[in-house]
Amino acid sequence: MAYEVTSKLRERLKSLLATQPEEKALLQAFYTDPEIYQHDIERIHLRHWLCVGHKSEIPNPGDWFRFDVAGESLIIVHGTDGEVRALLNVCRHRGSLVCAEQAGHSNRLTCPYHGWTYDLEGRLRAARNMPGLDHAAHSLGTVHCRVVAGLIYVCFAEEAPDFALAEKVLTQSLGRFGWADAKVAHRASYSVDANWKLVTENYQECYHCRPSHPEFARFHATERPDEKTVDLREESSRQAAAQGIEIEEYDLWPMGDGEGGEGVSCANDAMYEGSVTGSRDGAPLAPLMGDFKDYCGGFFTYVETGPASFFLAYPDHGLVYLFMPRGPQRTDMEVLWLVDGKSEEGTDYSKEEVTWLWDITSLADKRIIEHNQQGVNSRYYVPGPYGPMERMTRMFSAWYKEQIRP
Repeated sequence: MAYEVTSKLRERLKSLLATQPEEKALLQAFYTDPEIYQHDIERIHLRHWLCVGHKSEIPNPGDWFRFDVAGESLIIVHGTDGEVRALLNVCRHRGSLVCAEQAGHSNRLTCPYHGWTYDLEGRLRAARNMPGLDHAAHSLGTVHCRVVAGLIYVCFAEEAPDFALAEKVLTQSLGRFGWADAKVAHRASYSVDANWKLVTENYQECYHCRPSHPEFARFHATERPDEKTVDLREESSRQAAAQGIEIEEYDLWPMGDGEGGEGVSCANDAMYEGSVTGSRDGAPLAPLMGDFKDYCGGFFTYVETGPASFFLAYPDHGLVYLFMPRGPQRTDMEVLWLVDGKSEEGTDYSKEEVTWLWDITSLADKRIIEHNQQGVNSRYYVPGPYGPMERMTRMFSAWYKEQIRP
């Protein structure tokens, strides 16, 4: 069913957008109103590409996991033909969930309600006591699905945004870090009592890093935009280039290429001297990945696509951040830690050490974002100005206003 904006919401949005202060944080209603939240879901999350996980989570035919977002449920399945598909988790009989568990391995997908059975490609294979039923007309629904650099993406839109540029950026960046051959060392979910936009805005700026993330700020040049930082980035990029690893930067997030393509960005960064990766003490954590022969002076890369998929690649491990809206003031931060696919836990890496920095950082983010939401909920909240280190947050705000415009 096509989504239609009610006349009441249309007028409300027009009024809010007309009074939204320029170059300042969003008005309170954009972070609190349930109807605007649902409008966000329809206009943004159901129309753009979303990363749902890594192909190593379903390595064999018959492996599957559930992915739920925006009130919808998908079965991400490795088919018998080797293809990864996103099947709608809605039985074609009377609409029950086909897969109630979060993950599994099956030769067939059987609805537990009445026993309708589907193959791994979603085709109906058995419907007991239903004589004359046209099986071909009752396959499970599908949404767009593709795998790039080991990452599984889906899009619910009938006509998905062009993904060509995003695929190019992912391949020439995360592909060089070996993500296509990586595996998930750990997956965790952090439930944040805040609107999805506050979660995304927080991730887009490091203005908060020094006061809120001392463990991160101790080693990452991201926290200080000055000439020393520029020199560190240039030197680490030179060392990477000397190994034949040249990762082109892009600044097309979240707005895209202006021709209907998905938004994407890629930025290279560096660690402070004496540290080489995102760890407790800046020391190596796991075997080098992809094309890296050494740490290139602490070289690492940020990549972002669409409204909810963010990545951080170090030479020896990687981070996948998925921000999934669950309600007007609830968002799940799904975090995946990647390591080389051939490495062994306990021998080549310690899961506790690999996850330490970004677990403590995510817990801190949960706290500060929830405090942010609590303040925004106040009757005394007034949107404040963005600072120089909040450029990406300001760009996100501008993009968001255009996405929801009625």
